[in-house]
Amino acid sequence: AHFSQYKLVDLLLKKLDGVGFQTCFPDELGGSSAQDLLLENKILMGHECSSIELTDDGILVGASFNNGGRMQERKLHCGLLLGADGARSKVRELAGISMKGERDLQQLVSVHFVSRDLGKYLSSERPGMLFFIFNPDAIGVLVAHDLEHGEFVLQVPFYPPQQMFEDFSAKV
Repeated sequence: AHFSQYKLVDLLLKKLDGVGFQTCFPDELGGSSAQDLLLENKILMGHECSSIELTDDGILVGASFNNGGRMQERKLHCGLLLGADGARSKVRELAGISMKGERDLQQLVSVHFVSRDLGKYLSSERPGMLFFIFNPDAIGVLVAHDLEHGEFVLQVPFYPPQQMFEDFSAKV
């Protein structure tokens, strides 16, 4: 099966905790700038890289966070900045690194859902990780994240400009 990102993040955080790192959320650090805080071996959750500035002694990073409905920014000094924020990387963009290759090869809406009945059926009748749906009423790829627990993601393509992401509803 496929390993869900939220499960991977949980596993990585547990491993990092085991080697001396501590996870911190914005409310645990208070609303002030983190320049005065000791942040060595800390993983800041709920923060987004908003600025990068090279300095003589390293990198000055702006990290935005929500403080009671108001966005604030902490300034952090670091010796190394690692961007692991995906294909639309804000860190890459702020560092001035261009993306190589084509963007947006396909537009997809991903629907995460749980169905123990579907998981049970597929486990016994058609075990696998990817299921392709092609018929006059629907096209999609069903990704089995966890058949035992019935966890799935259905990826449905849409085709701009005839269809837009906003055309889809969160209603079930």
